[in-house]
Amino acid sequence: MRYLWSGWALSWLFLLTVLLCSLVLIGYALGVSDHKLQWAARWWARLLMGGIGCRVRIRGLDNLEPGATYVFAGNHASALDIPSLQAVLPKNFRWVAKKELFSIPLFGAALKAVGDIPIDRSAGRQALQSLIEAARRVSQDTSVVIFPEGTRSTDGKLLPFKSGGFLLAIRSGRPVVPFFIKGAHQALVDDSLILDPGSIEVILGQPIPAEGLSSEAREGLSEEVRQRILALQRGAEGAPVDSPGTSA
Repeated sequence: MRYLWSGWALSWLFLLTVLLCSLVLIGYALGVSDHKLQWAARWWARLLMGGIGCRVRIRGLDNLEPGATYVFAGNHASALDIPSLQAVLPKNFRWVAKKELFSIPLFGAALKAVGDIPIDRSAGRQALQSLIEAARRVSQDTSVVIFPEGTRSTDGKLLPFKSGGFLLAIRSGRPVVPFFIKGAHQALVDDSLILDPGSIEVILGQPIPAEGLSSEAREGLSEEVRQRILALQRGAEGAPVDSPGTSA
């Protein structure tokens, strides 16, 4: 049943966000580690998606090695992509997110508490430092999720990639796992207030090695990941073919 996202869904989102962010900040003040605080983000996503009637599943977990860390890279066509991933991705992971989100009262403080990494897209040097910090985290103990398109696609087609995020994989030496999110765009089209709940599936591909690559190889790695995601998309739903391209 279709209904207004601005009604029940937004109320549920607000309630969960205030409650879980408050619990995160209390835990952080008590000295709870960011690893242990990840339960809050996971339950925020699961309760949100369940409350709005979207069932999220994941496929391809057998492609991941237990205990390994990765850079996950995939499509971004809906505001539901983030809670969908947060609900089902089993790895201990962090987001590389635009710095503006960290300025939102309560929510921004909770992002910092759980260890998410802000990136200033308008300042090249600061953006590079953010990527270096993310690479350090990946090489040590946690995976990272990026959306290489840099913004949400408005029609579900995969946009050209920005290759900067792939420095994460190259500097950390960790493999890139391509993923495709099926159904989130149909459930909530970008900038629409109409929610059409349904099944959403996160499909993981085979990891792509990045160890030993130079920084100059990021364009090639970016294009390879992009082609793998397109293949996952075609296999999942016979999705439309978009125009090729990778940008820095």
